[in-house]
Amino acid sequence: MPIDHDREYWKPGMPWDKALEDIEYVKELASEMGGTDRIARQHSGGRYTVRERIEKILDPGSFLEAGPMVGAAEFDDDGNLKEFTPGAYVMGLGEIEGRPVAIGGDDFTISGGSPHNVRKNSRQFTQPLAMQYGIPYVQLVEGVGHSAKADEAAGHMGLPDGSQWYEAVELLKKVPVAAGIMGSVAGAPAAYALMSHFTVMVKEQSQIFPSGPPVVRRAIGETLDKEELGGYKMHVHDSGQVDNVAESEEEAFEQIKKFISYLPNTTSDVADRVETGDPPDRRPEELLNIIPSNRKRSYDPRKLISLVVDNGDFFEMRRHWAGAVITGFARLDGYSVGIVGSDPRFLAGAMDGWAAEKYAHFLDLCDAFNLPVVVFLDMPGFMLGSHAERKATMRRGVRALIASAEAEVPKVEFNVRKAYGVAADAIHSLGHPNGLNLRYGWPAGEWGGIPIEGGVAAAYRREIESAEDPEAHREMIENRLLRLRSPFRAAYKGDVVDLIDPRDTRRLACKFVKLAQPMLAKLSQRPKRAVRP
Repeated sequence: MPIDHDREYWKPGMPWDKALEDIEYVKELASEMGGTDRIARQHSGGRYTVRERIEKILDPGSFLEAGPMVGAAEFDDDGNLKEFTPGAYVMGLGEIEGRPVAIGGDDFTISGGSPHNVRKNSRQFTQPLAMQYGIPYVQLVEGVGHSAKADEAAGHMGLPDGSQWYEAVELLKKVPVAAGIMGSVAGAPAAYALMSHFTVMVKEQSQIFPSGPPVVRRAIGETLDKEELGGYKMHVHDSGQVDNVAESEEEAFEQIKKFISYLPNTTSDVADRVETGDPPDRRPEELLNIIPSNRKRSYDPRKLISLVVDNGDFFEMRRHWAGAVITGFARLDGYSVGIVGSDPRFLAGAMDGWAAEKYAHFLDLCDAFNLPVVVFLDMPGFMLGSHAERKATMRRGVRALIASAEAEVPKVEFNVRKAYGVAADAIHSLGHPNGLNLRYGWPAGEWGGIPIEGGVAAAYRREIESAEDPEAHREMIENRLLRLRSPFRAAYKGDVVDLIDPRDTRRLACKFVKLAQPMLAKLSQRPKRAVRP
């Protein structure tokens, strides 16, 4: 809306209705954001404006905006408004499925979300309110961060003092933080986006990097477009920097809603039970034969998970990165749980460095928000070879061991097939001595310090080499040792709480999660620490 230069503004002594009229007028100016042309440009790129995004993710009519009149205003000598630039950050309170949240987002139509002459940001309202009220914080990020124009206007280039990050870290200790990366994001907005418990970007619309292609080209001579430098293929598939990708903005909003739905309002609470209508004693017949009798054949681990959890509803995080380990949220008998699984179709389920980091981060997240963890383990050990060594697999694997040892939330583990070596220890570690942890075996289960094939090759090398028929001798030793991997032998020795019919997995998992609730209530009162991205 253009400024009405002939308009007479309220002054002391004038009627109050005129003051109310002027308040409404300035708010209408702010709602016009960067103007008709820039809004059209935003839409032509397939992107919503920040106000449209907030409207779509929140319950209808629930948004309570903070600071709608904050902006850069210039007045003439008579006190009349000459020019007005709204603050490029829209923020406030609202509800998602009836649940209060704090929310804010960048207005890219105003100087790329970074007007150099306006100071309006999440630290003024949404971040402190989320902490004080104990409600989730949602950020919809599309901005370029610091502007060189701000330095020119200030007349100097200041030394950053780092104070802006304190509240962001405190948020991570206390409430769920979810970020939608809605377009190109660089600089400080990129850091804020990644200081979240969950991040999602939009396919071929979102990019995130410290600095964009012009700065990269000028600094190191590398010529890339935005998508090559920081698109979803780079950060959802390759780097794992962003958790998930969505096909559209609407799907991104739904993923944020889904993520929040599994978590309590704060790290000092326990997630509410939700009535799902799925009987806890349901016995899925398909579980009986989901593991092939041929131990070298694969199966669909996500189908296994879906058969166990309530209504098959599984919200996966980082599906496209570090594929040997599966992480996500589900419900069992209506209670929120973290799910960890193995995918034998990726590296045969072996843990590499990235998978170790993925597991450690997810376990820390569950521990922070008092969610019990259910594990479906089929892991032959650490990934081997020079590539795995270059990725510091063992060092990262130790990070997973530490996460398991420190996590106090209860864990129940189902050894559905393989569990070998230190890598399996990292996941099926009993963890904290005060923890409530159970381990069950399936009939297909096999476990030990090292897989039989590799163990035989190493321990019996000389004997095999000196045999008349080395290959036949090696096979003979392997077959002899394979008899020792029987899950019945492990059950006799007490390695598992029980050896079970796979169809009883859901019933036992539901019972475990229900019994764990009093302990979770106690754990919720622990001192808190931030979950590192």
